[in-house]
Amino acid sequence: MGTHALRVMTAVRQGFIVARTDFAWFYTWKTWLGGWLVRVLCQVAFYSIIGVTVGDPDYVVHVVLGAALMICVAESLMTVASTTWDLNLGTFPLLAASPVVPGGYYFGRSMMWPLSATATTSIAIFTMSLFFDLHWTAADVPLVVVLVLLTSFATYCMALVIGAVALLAPGARNVMSAVVTMAITAFCGAVVPVDFWPSGVGWAAQAVPVTHGLNAIRHLESGADLGVVARSAGLVALVGVVWLTVAMIAFRGLLNHSRRGSASLS
Repeated sequence: MGTHALRVMTAVRQGFIVARTDFAWFYTWKTWLGGWLVRVLCQVAFYSIIGVTVGDPDYVVHVVLGAALMICVAESLMTVASTTWDLNLGTFPLLAASPVVPGGYYFGRSMMWPLSATATTSIAIFTMSLFFDLHWTAADVPLVVVLVLLTSFATYCMALVIGAVALLAPGARNVMSAVVTMAITAFCGAVVPVDFWPSGVGWAAQAVPVTHGLNAIRHLESGADLGVVARSAGLVALVGVVWLTVAMIAFRGLLNHSRRGSASLS
């Protein structure tokens, strides 16, 4: 393993230590289960009931899975805010002065969100399945969790890019994540199919990981061939890698700019 790869892994580990500490400050297991998880289940149930009022069983499945995957998106996009916390805490100049690999550090820095998103979304899917007639085989269960994990991390990579932009305008971080969440909810197949929108919107939606993650999980629930599921999963991974590459470049540029004395990031 090369020296650079070891430096990247060290930076990820160091960032993850910060992420773990932040998450422990946010939640205990009691508040996560009794507060956050209950809130998530109520939100998914609310949108699912709206689907029931339409009277189409297929649409109910569509909305249940869409609402559950949007939890994954919303939680992963909390990364936008946590990426700026080093600025708020006054530790960003120390980070800029250190020899850390910026992209590696920030990849670990907010990793608590996609991990938590995987747990909450998986629990939401299987809990709502008991009430809204979604069907899974025993073999489907681990596949669903893997697909949710993949979608969470691919969305996380997209959120890192937005977080890099938020470092330049930290006061707008919550607005950025809220606007992106609403746009994804509307245009990426959570509530209505992507092809409902004009073709230009549909093409743009292909750049969003959850578009393909939703397709993969819906194909799995409908009993489609695993090759079809794998194709959608592959697109999730591909889009996530592209976003991650952009994020690595962005963080390196921002930290290098700061190391040269930029006041806008101090």
